[in-house]
Amino acid sequence: MLKAFRKQEGFTLIELMIVVAIIGILAAIAIPNFLQYQLKSRQSEAKTNLQAIRTSNISFQAERGCYLGVTTEPLATVVATNTKTIPQPWGLGVPAVGSLVFCQAAGGVFLGTFNDIGFVATGSTYYQYQADAIASAVVPITSVQSCPVAIAASGGTGVTPQTSFVAAARSNLDGDAAGVTTGISVWAATNDHGAADCTSGQF
Repeated sequence: MLKAFRKQEGFTLIELMIVVAIIGILAAIAIPNFLQYQLKSRQSEAKTNLQAIRTSNISFQAERGCYLGVTTEPLATVVATNTKTIPQPWGLGVPAVGSLVFCQAAGGVFLGTFNDIGFVATGSTYYQYQADAIASAVVPITSVQSCPVAIAASGGTGVTPQTSFVAAARSNLDGDAAGVTTGISVWAATNDHGAADCTSGQF
């Protein structure tokens, strides 16, 4: 009995080191993939909200007769240099303009807020949203045409009825060395085209 007990041995140091090394290798493979999937899941916010913004602006056009340019929301920037985007609360921006002369030929107004087109995001957002109302000669506007415009979206202007719009969502999800228009995740949607990833592979 005593001999059998003495023959029982634990793990050697080398065996423990091998196990730790294997766990480390598995973690090195799994963690980056997990972070990548996490960033991709956050992009779904932009796609979902842009589809809703598109629907809201199309409904506004059907009721009023023109598309509306929309000022930035949330007001606090979510496109920071070398800083990961921090979710910003929705609804602290500019209240509805509620103009009675939207889309009228004389003195028409083509710039408003998301409240004017009836869109409100749920909770805080990783992306910053805005839209341009534009008089476009290109119908329909494709994602290839809308993406360059969307990056510089600044809100609709003009005195003639706006025939198209481009909505944009921008964020620096991964906190890399990003400027205002490069190295960030940019999505776009138009009255003719659903949400599209303008910077595929960038977060």
